[in-house]
Amino acid sequence: MKTTITTLAAFASIASAHFTLEFPTVRGFDEDKLTQFPCGSFDTAGVKGRTPFPMTGGEIALTMGHDQSQIEVLIAIGNDPGSAFNTVIKSPISQTGLGAFCMTGISIPSTLNVTEGQNATIQVLTNGDPTGGLYNCADITFSSTATMPSTSVCRNNTGVTAVAASADTHPNGTATGTTTGDASATSASSGASATATKNAAVRNLGAEVGGLVLAGAAALAIVL
Repeated sequence: MKTTITTLAAFASIASAHFTLEFPTVRGFDEDKLTQFPCGSFDTAGVKGRTPFPMTGGEIALTMGHDQSQIEVLIAIGNDPGSAFNTVIKSPISQTGLGAFCMTGISIPSTLNVTEGQNATIQVLTNGDPTGGLYNCADITFSSTATMPSTSVCRNNTGVTAVAASADTHPNGTATGTTTGDASATSASSGASATATKNAAVRNLGAEVGGLVLAGAAALAIVL
């Protein structure tokens, strides 16, 4: 009985949150402000330091509080890029299941011309709120020696799955965009407002959706 109660309590804790960003280190988290773009109301870059992140083969670890979610990952380049999240680095996916969820194979589009030691901010957005998207950010520094989290951090809970979303599906419900360069990269039109930037996404859901790390005796990568 004690084990059952503990298990139920753990699931209740997961269900109480929309989603949390476990890796890279989240800039800040306030459950009540996750709907505020950008970054769930945390507008100041670097307040929690910066996580070293590779230009290819990166991983993003989440904890999901909804049993069904649409997820997309964007990036803004610079020390303090504000709301300029114009490039998608993980095309929209449909994720099912509660708890730990890991995205692997994150690569930065070559069209961005990023360099060693350059700073940027990753923004993960999901649906799950009637008013639109939910936002969490992580500040990073590109590093060729960056190490990714262990499989105890970046893993999939039992029953967690993900597939490429349809071309018309976006986590904030109104996203549009045009593809530039890599299949997973897109830019908003020049001079776009914060609202337009918020809606930047790709139409092309190509192979860049990436892989998933499975929990278990052996960690496996599956390319969607």
